[in-house]
Amino acid sequence: MIERHLKNCVVITCFDENQPGYLDFSYRITALASAYQLTVVSHGEIAQPELLLQNVIYRIVDKRNGKLGWLRYIVKCALLIRRQKPDVVMLLHSAVSPVALLVGKIPTCLYWNEHPSNLMHLPAEFSPISTKLTHFLHQLIFLGAKKSTLVMPIGEDHQEDLIKHGVSAQKINMIYMGVSADFLPENHPIEKAKIGDDGSAIKLIYVGTVSESRGRDVMLDAMKLIADKQLKLHLTIVGASPEQLQYCQQRIDALSLQTYVKVIGKVSGNEIPHYLAQADAAICLWQASPWNQFNPPTKLFEYLVAGLPVLASNIRTHTRYVQDGHNGFIFAYDARALAMVLEHLHNQIDAIPLMQQQALQSGQQYLWPTLEPLFLGEIRKAATV
Repeated sequence: MIERHLKNCVVITCFDENQPGYLDFSYRITALASAYQLTVVSHGEIAQPELLLQNVIYRIVDKRNGKLGWLRYIVKCALLIRRQKPDVVMLLHSAVSPVALLVGKIPTCLYWNEHPSNLMHLPAEFSPISTKLTHFLHQLIFLGAKKSTLVMPIGEDHQEDLIKHGVSAQKINMIYMGVSADFLPENHPIEKAKIGDDGSAIKLIYVGTVSESRGRDVMLDAMKLIADKQLKLHLTIVGASPEQLQYCQQRIDALSLQTYVKVIGKVSGNEIPHYLAQADAAICLWQASPWNQFNPPTKLFEYLVAGLPVLASNIRTHTRYVQDGHNGFIFAYDARALAMVLEHLHNQIDAIPLMQQQALQSGQQYLWPTLEPLFLGEIRKAATV
């Protein structure tokens, strides 16, 4: 039975202006709002509908740009917490972990969703002072994790890395980002002919940031190779900013891919299940980088829950969850490698329904309705420490 009295919780957020999605934050804010008197702190006005709830107090703490602006935001959030004296604090982003260093004995729960090396990139060129400062700030973020009462990493690789950096295993409880039951195929009954029977193309989808590092050009170049062979596949890309939309459309026109690729702008998280329900398989691409070795992408889990085989680039935050030939395919981060996988999918079209079933089965463990009680239980335990 939910306890709705006495307990107060303050949630500290740190959303990036280029944030690709907010559903994992929404799940946690909604869960906390069901069990606590909740205050959500942000550095700008929250406009995303999935984050706006009744009976939640929203506070804005001004944040300036740059590292000094970030540190100033950390301090001001800590001062707000010390004044309000909540029963528990939810630090809803790795970037705000240093708040835990400044709030005394108030219990702090940390959602560890980004690696420090991604929050603050080391300088590309020789710069000893900037390099030392960035290393120091990375360690400050890990120090905040050490001080937190509870740390909840989103994946196994984060968990192992936190322990490696000295965070006590006893205070770590890994909880996946989670996926709403809205993504389940049963909640989107769409009558579709057997794949390929109606002469239509295999429907591929990509959802997320449409950038070079997320495989934008790899996907477009691969579809050009598919078009050259006149194979029946179609790719829908969802999530492009206005600038990305313009870039993609120019590339589509230059490569004559108008009947093979469609690009859609950013949509709210609540609309994503609708797009996935219309697809047959999904693409998950990430360029190799230090931080991408830790951060599993939200869309990978959403694809699986939606019953879509995942075509994923060969990086450990994909291969840990996608078994080649079972619930998806693994390939090198390269247009030709992706095109080969797409051609294989085209030639083995009768195997797609079984892979969809296997994807759906493997996605069950990531459903938020299963994870939410664990999340709230851990918060309640932390609040009593």
